[in-house]
Amino acid sequence: MKRKAKTFILLTIIALAICLIFPVLRKKQPAVTENSSPKSYSRIISLAPSTTEILFALGLGDKVIGVSEFCNWPPEAKKIPKVGGLLNPNYEAVVAARPDLVITFDDMAEAENKFAALGIETLVVKHDRLDEILDSILTIGRHCDKAEKADQIVNEIRDKIRKIQSRIPDTNKPKVLISVGHEYSQNPKALPRNIYIAGDDGFYSEMIKFAGGQNAYGGKLPFPTIGAESVISMNPQIVIDIAPVTTKQTESRITIQQWKNFSQIDAAKNDRIYVFTEDYTAIPGPRFILTLEKIARIINPQLNRQEDEPNSN
Repeated sequence: MKRKAKTFILLTIIALAICLIFPVLRKKQPAVTENSSPKSYSRIISLAPSTTEILFALGLGDKVIGVSEFCNWPPEAKKIPKVGGLLNPNYEAVVAARPDLVITFDDMAEAENKFAALGIETLVVKHDRLDEILDSILTIGRHCDKAEKADQIVNEIRDKIRKIQSRIPDTNKPKVLISVGHEYSQNPKALPRNIYIAGDDGFYSEMIKFAGGQNAYGGKLPFPTIGAESVISMNPQIVIDIAPVTTKQTESRITIQQWKNFSQIDAAKNDRIYVFTEDYTAIPGPRFILTLEKIARIINPQLNRQEDEPNSN
């Protein structure tokens, strides 16, 4: 369940395919470890949207020769050849591209082993939690000879997090429910069904906390599936529906109305239901700070007023 939900968050699609493995006459190479020396790679393949964004942020976009089907940011990434999905890379396409480095994430242990058997060097990063996202930037930067740029990016993000936290109150922490997927309908009278929510997942739950709220779900599951009774019993004061790419703006209004059909919950009573359609809201990469800022402004409306006030200095 956790793996399914995490893959849904990485742009909400899981594709199944047959992995084609072609023999190559190269010496088997181990995966890159934390102690590996930095190298100047010239042919990099990225198998996750988050790592593709990191590579471009580090100034390595011109070295990227292959990406996953879901890598669409920055716009230049759309022009790069696709080499399969998140959990089912096209090994034939990867081998044909002759990469000197493939970057994967920790849910792809099977792919890592196959790449090693094919003699392809891999770098594995984690991005389940916010600190892991920052660590992945530093790790890729160190291994690809961009340590200074990586430090700069991470320090800028940490400064923004500190700024957010310095401006939110220590009290009045509203209960926030984040939906990362459910059965969508064009019927405004319907209720969302089979709702995947952000539980004790690290990524969204930490953003709720850093933004000054508390997760309406108090259990230990990372991405539980809930129904109408659970939504009502949680009684969230804020509902955020993560619906990137697949939901158009006109459909967002329908989604909001469907959540309002939970008339018993405070979020519906006080008109505090929001739909996020931006792609970055579902990608655990450097742009997570934009999602955190959005959530912080929703939880703390005074932040918007402060930004509108003229500088008194």
